[in-house]
Amino acid sequence: MHRRKLLAPSFHGRHLHAYEEFMVEETVREAKTWPQGVEFATAPGFMRLTLNIILRTVLGADGEHLDRLRELMPPMADLGVRLTLSPFTDRGRSWGAWARFRRMRREYDTVALDLIDSVRADPKLQEREDVLAMLVQSRYEDGEALANQEIADELLTILGAAHETTANTLTWAVERLTRHPELLDRLVAEVDDGGSDLLAATVLEVQRTRPVITDITRSVVAPTMPLGEWTLPKGHQVVFAIDFVHMDETVFPHPEKFDPDRFVNARPDMYSWIPFGGGTRRCIGAAFANLEMNVVLRTLLQNYEFRTTRAPDEKWKSRGVTWTPARGGRAVVHRRNTAHILPHTAPASMTIRRTSDDVG
Repeated sequence: MHRRKLLAPSFHGRHLHAYEEFMVEETVREAKTWPQGVEFATAPGFMRLTLNIILRTVLGADGEHLDRLRELMPPMADLGVRLTLSPFTDRGRSWGAWARFRRMRREYDTVALDLIDSVRADPKLQEREDVLAMLVQSRYEDGEALANQEIADELLTILGAAHETTANTLTWAVERLTRHPELLDRLVAEVDDGGSDLLAATVLEVQRTRPVITDITRSVVAPTMPLGEWTLPKGHQVVFAIDFVHMDETVFPHPEKFDPDRFVNARPDMYSWIPFGGGTRRCIGAAFANLEMNVVLRTLLQNYEFRTTRAPDEKWKSRGVTWTPARGGRAVVHRRNTAHILPHTAPASMTIRRTSDDVG
């Protein structure tokens, strides 16, 4: 809780808006590598994109540090989520998956600790907006600074948690939008007109219908805890099925329907919409993630046309901890004739051509 208090300001208020420019830049950079007019899986691209965004906004990394972390984090995160659910424990072996993960972790620590030292020595430290710079300057209530290893541990948690979950949600967003042509048309018209309400609601609805994490657990720490008709003793765990909560028809009428309008001008209830968990352990980066998804989707819609499809919904595929579209959120995109990169700069008169599988 002490560390959470130090981290929280970095993910709220004015700091969030300072990150928006980086998010737009990285989205444009990644989208330029996408094939035009050919079906492809968007998941790998979103993985690269969210990693680059988090490296720039959280670590403020550049140069050699950025290059080394870009190379190291994807395989480390992929192996880490698989080991999380592994029935085999780490026996200190010098071989196998756990040994490989320990080697990656040592390499990460080497890079991260060197980066932290360079940030501490930065003469312009107080002018920086990245999370790492704020952590370096943070102090506990007794005035003690965070140790370098403490900061490295916190950064690793942020990198692991904020990178893959956001990428998977963006992949689901593409999968959903390409199957809802009328909604896609409305979104394009909205972003071209400088609006954001429907897009924000769409991000909320994607997370309701396709939560990338479906289960969270809490431990009973009191001697007993009443839960409905039961009394749970200390030490027991409660597993919350997020997807079941989101499909409660008493809270969300026609819960199986993908309907962003249910969230237009309506805030989701904190106890019924829980893709980020809840309580004191609710994801500290929830506001950051929602901003990132809105910025990325807005930038893509401003600059690219997405072909709609009548293909069946993509099935859910487990990546260990998170869920992603089984076929990688496949899409066909075309660069729009008139592209505009900066947020909210599109002329309202711009015309849009939406292509469809059945139209050609």
